[in-house]
Amino acid sequence: MNNALLTGSRLSQRLTNRMNSVLQAAVPWTECGLIAASTHGISPIWLQDLETRLAKENENLAVIANYETDEGTLTILLPGQSLAFTHFVSLSVKAYLQDAGLLNGAMAVASFPESAPASDETLIDFLALLDEKEQSDIAVYQGQPQSPEPPTVVMIDPNADLLDFLNVRLGLQGYDVRPAHDGMEGLRLVESVQPDLVITELALPALDGYQVIHRIRQTQSRACKVVVLTDLTVEQDICKCFDLGAADVIKKPFSPMELEARLRRLLA
Repeated sequence: MNNALLTGSRLSQRLTNRMNSVLQAAVPWTECGLIAASTHGISPIWLQDLETRLAKENENLAVIANYETDEGTLTILLPGQSLAFTHFVSLSVKAYLQDAGLLNGAMAVASFPESAPASDETLIDFLALLDEKEQSDIAVYQGQPQSPEPPTVVMIDPNADLLDFLNVRLGLQGYDVRPAHDGMEGLRLVESVQPDLVITELALPALDGYQVIHRIRQTQSRACKVVVLTDLTVEQDICKCFDLGAADVIKKPFSPMELEARLRRLLA
């Protein structure tokens, strides 16, 4: 681990301990604001003066300020304060630091657990905002971006080779594919995984595709789309699929690229 990461990790551990002490106190706070700023050396007298000035702005405001000498970082805990109020207080802190010539880089604000759970990982992520030396605005930390869940697709077809092909092909496109070989198995999968989309053949063992579409439309929300991928090409069959609530009908043989394009359109 390089020195920057090591010092950041040590600071995050100290902040995590302080934050959890506040959140788990005998009279616990439900949230805790945090302000961090890259600064020049700050004396204990200046820290005390800052705490006094901030407390005067709001008589109910608790302020816990620390200067992390090794990291050159000022940290301020505001027990019980939301992200919005912490950001408001940080404007006064920034003005104090600039007037005293102490601000030496970026500033960042957060409130835990509103922004994210208080942990070493999230506080390392928060402190990384201070590495943006050219940042003039106060960075607001709202947690790590969440990766979207992959769309879940139940694929019902008696053709094992086709199931294997689409499992691989759609899997490479980011879909979570759940294959089923007959209508009953397919409906059990639909009930258990609550998919975003179902692709079904009409000619199925146990229950045919029409029954599958009908049952899905009775039990699943309209957010679950049904696509028919079938050998049957009679116009009457296609019309019946749409009448039952299918979102699209694709005839075999089909173009994989066209199928993928239609799925993207339906799930957009």
